[in-house]
Amino acid sequence: MDDKTGVSSSLRETLERHRRGSESDGTLVLSDQEGYVGDTITLKGRNFPADESYDLLWNSTEGRWGVLEANEIVGPQYQPRTDTIATVRTDESGAFDEEWTVPEDYGGAHRIQVQNGDGNVVARAEFSITPWFEIDRTEAPLGEAFTITGYGIGPNVVTNNYQVSWDNGNVGFVTGVMNRGTATAEIRAVGPPGEHVIQVWRNYKGVPYLQNNTQSPYGPVAGGRQSVWTVEVTEPDDDPRTAWVDPLLDEKPMSVHYPELDADTEATLDISPTSGQAGTTAFLTGTDFPPETEVDLIWYRHEGHRVKGIPITPEAKPDVLPTVTTDEDGSFQVEIAIPREEGSTRPITAAVDGREVAVTGFMMQPSIETFAPVRGPVGTEIEIELSGIGWTIYENAPFFVYDNTPLGYVCGTAGDDKQGTVRAKLRAAGEPGYHFIDIYPSLFDMQEEKPEFDVRPHLSYLDNHPVRPLPALHMAFEVTEE
Repeated sequence: MDDKTGVSSSLRETLERHRRGSESDGTLVLSDQEGYVGDTITLKGRNFPADESYDLLWNSTEGRWGVLEANEIVGPQYQPRTDTIATVRTDESGAFDEEWTVPEDYGGAHRIQVQNGDGNVVARAEFSITPWFEIDRTEAPLGEAFTITGYGIGPNVVTNNYQVSWDNGNVGFVTGVMNRGTATAEIRAVGPPGEHVIQVWRNYKGVPYLQNNTQSPYGPVAGGRQSVWTVEVTEPDDDPRTAWVDPLLDEKPMSVHYPELDADTEATLDISPTSGQAGTTAFLTGTDFPPETEVDLIWYRHEGHRVKGIPITPEAKPDVLPTVTTDEDGSFQVEIAIPREEGSTRPITAAVDGREVAVTGFMMQPSIETFAPVRGPVGTEIEIELSGIGWTIYENAPFFVYDNTPLGYVCGTAGDDKQGTVRAKLRAAGEPGYHFIDIYPSLFDMQEEKPEFDVRPHLSYLDNHPVRPLPALHMAFEVTEE
């Protein structure tokens, strides 16, 4: 029978079912309602129309760091994400079974939906990922590292960062903000040789919460899996390296940190390589400049003082780079040595008749300039100089850790007096033998208050640091007998 609008009751039912997503068209049941990344579960569909095709959808989030102008860190930010995990077809009884392996993704609850060919969701279920951690080995020579990998680290403010301890001392934090909840950290094997304990803690405000396995409303740190390991440090076959930096990546400069040009021309300025440490040999190449004309190459640094409220801006530094003359085609190429300077993007401009007409940049990476002495008795003063420490918030506060015990940070604040070098003096401590200084990236400041990531060693810096991966720096000091 038609209603007053002339729409039949059967059509109205069809439209209403379409509006609701036709959720009554079938049933979806999971073999398990919770589990870990890497588990295999079965998705069971029943009561659907026979011989019909459906997409199975996985609802999650995509995480990133909110960053302003490749400098100020707002905090973790997450957006909805939907993936198609399988396409299935029902049998003559309207059923399907689909085995599926839980992918690397954030911890917590996720919806799994059944979508028909019209794009309507006709059934749904929920699966919860429990975070868990694994260690690559439980025995390592002195000075090498144990690698911990966390899976299913959640976007929730309580579960999106974890603390790692060595012998009940807090080393630093790992987070899965990026990389879909997966994070890695290397923990130095420090002495004395013998058994030691590594433990992962969930935390509140950056401090390990000791009731995680007894009274936490979120349950144990890793569900029913291991989050504490007894490891053995063994005597090394060879003496450790004295000082080294993590392998450096090929990087591009960030144009957001370039100064504005005085004129818009066809001239271009390029540099090769685009990244490296102080002392790197690079080639500057210019094209489409006026022919047979002098071109001044201008090196820029960032000057100012964040704590004192002085804005940090790119400022020209004269007499660092040469003046060149273009050929008859308006081109040039010159070899330069990258000077010691603060890290991040170092702009380079080309000026003709006092007007800057082209710009490029070099991504300055950190290096160890001084580590001395390398051995001595307890109390020896150790001088450390680092160059290429950036002025941006995500890289200007490298944090010193001595034998897996955090000490404090140095600051790469812009300022002409530092010439890109930061200095620290430490005192040797511990029993005779080798002791290790690891310098990790940290975040000097973050606008969001929870969770607190500020000025703490960031152990998952390679796969979860804001803006760009940063290398850690490492040193070994030998404490000798008096």
